[in-house]
Amino acid sequence: MSMKSTYDVIVVGCGHAGSEAILAAARMGKKCAVFCLDFTRAASMPCNPSIGGSAKGQIVGEIDAMGGIMGEAADNTYLQIKYLNSSRGPAVQALRTQNDKYEYPKYVQKKIRSYQNIEIIEEEVSDLIIENNVVLGVKTQSNTSFFAVSIVITTGTYLKGLTHVGKTQKNEGRMGESPSNHLSSALLQAGLRLGRLKTGTTPRVCAETLDYSKMTPQAGDRRFLHFSFRTKDTGRQNDQIDCYLTNTNPEVHQIIENNLHASPMFSGQIKGVGPRYCPSLEDKIVRFSEKSSHHLFIEPEASATTEIYIQGFNTSLPEEVQRQILDSIDGLKGCKMLKPGYAVEYDFVFPDQLYPTLECKSIKNLFFAGQINGTSGYEEAAAQGLIAGMNASKLAGGESPIIVSRETSYIGTMIDDLTSKNIISEPYRMMTARSEHRLLLRQDNAIFRLSELAFSQGLLSDADILIIRNLKQALDDCIYYCKKENISPSLMNKYGVEKIKYESLIKRPEVLFQDIVNGLAFKFDVETIERAVTELRYEGYIKRQQRQIEKLNKFNSLILPESLDYSKIKGLRNESRQKLIECRPKTMLEAQKIAGINPADLMIVMAHVR
Repeated sequence: MSMKSTYDVIVVGCGHAGSEAILAAARMGKKCAVFCLDFTRAASMPCNPSIGGSAKGQIVGEIDAMGGIMGEAADNTYLQIKYLNSSRGPAVQALRTQNDKYEYPKYVQKKIRSYQNIEIIEEEVSDLIIENNVVLGVKTQSNTSFFAVSIVITTGTYLKGLTHVGKTQKNEGRMGESPSNHLSSALLQAGLRLGRLKTGTTPRVCAETLDYSKMTPQAGDRRFLHFSFRTKDTGRQNDQIDCYLTNTNPEVHQIIENNLHASPMFSGQIKGVGPRYCPSLEDKIVRFSEKSSHHLFIEPEASATTEIYIQGFNTSLPEEVQRQILDSIDGLKGCKMLKPGYAVEYDFVFPDQLYPTLECKSIKNLFFAGQINGTSGYEEAAAQGLIAGMNASKLAGGESPIIVSRETSYIGTMIDDLTSKNIISEPYRMMTARSEHRLLLRQDNAIFRLSELAFSQGLLSDADILIIRNLKQALDDCIYYCKKENISPSLMNKYGVEKIKYESLIKRPEVLFQDIVNGLAFKFDVETIERAVTELRYEGYIKRQQRQIEKLNKFNSLILPESLDYSKIKGLRNESRQKLIECRPKTMLEAQKIAGINPADLMIVMAHVR
């Protein structure tokens, strides 16, 4: 065995999971190699080139707090940026960017190339070298062996990938890209249980052929917003591209209903289960037949191309049917279709075969991350890649792995869900409702929750942690000031109050945030004030949530009668109701372990039973 082919960590695949895994290993000083078929496609965005959104934005903040690249890349390559749900509570507010699909991967690739301890190998991994239930290395299609202490598999949708457009099927990991068939067989031979899932994407249309006068503009936020603590204000927010909103209509729905027999999903051609929360357009029309229209968002894919992504139009219907549908939608009639939408089926590894460290239970030193674990979304994949890369590096250094808990992060919530629930029956998507701690796990405080852990593991530099600690000190100082100091005379006059502390004024619902900013701007920056206002304004709700969690834990042993009719319990979300009917848990503790049931629904069940 030559030293050239021996590493601390090998990462197989270089999508969003693979990129974060290899960068985490490199930051921790390990000698590592990443395998991919074509490095120019590393960290590519084959679906919507967007980052963030509800719960996903919080995950990006957590990735950034651990030194990851996703937030920084999104900040530096966005076409549009906005805060979602800003009129709602802080638990569901989240940042989202629409990114340039060509510039984003280039940014990540440049970062990977900048590390001298990363070797990029453009070969297909076809087999694993395993002895006595310990993985020792990988074999490529050319029958070359490469050895490492730890192996991380992040092959996304490529394992026995099969694309569908109508009745046309092709062996592809994504349209036009080769699948990974041999590795899937190797995993089965190693004794792992594999399943089959499906995801999809939309047709792409030419921006220059759309009628924007018949659609509603969707502008970005013009203030300085960012995922990463490293991002500086360069004025990028002043040069954004608008997105647009249009809708389906009864004519579109009729076309789909008339052609369901040609849909691979409904004809039985596709065996894998698709994502519940990002369904195909044909699935939406069937499931929500009472609705006469659905939103479609017209979103640019890059500044150097005319490609438009139609969010909400995931489909695998035949190309000629997709054409009919486009010609029936306001603003899209007569547009040029650049490529059809398609579905892709792929093998995945049931994640209950993994420890919370993402190491395989049956094969030592072997880690899995990303869509191969049954998840959907760039953000979920990147977060798993970071954790797998960190723990693969720790194992390579002879150290104990780290478990990121659900109490500290959405990342921990997701990994706990994946590894402790019984089965993944559909692609897993992170949502705020999945966390019983969501008021504590906000976008605005993501930077603080995991950064000290990351620094202790070598994922953040001294300079990084100094920036974060200074930001935390500023927040603590601002909260202290608000609790100690009286408001200004101008604020007393405006709100008709005597001398009161800033804390008291902040907790009044009628008080405008901008007035608080104006009163404190001489001492603190806007981001710090915003964080302090959230902490103070929702202090009571956070404490109440903590009490609810304690109460829920106390009743873990509560017996759920076999005769319990979940269909008649009012207030349950449909997904929770379906899961409870299907799984019939015997106790509240068993109910907690079912994927897809949120804490609020458990409280409803508990109250009903008691």
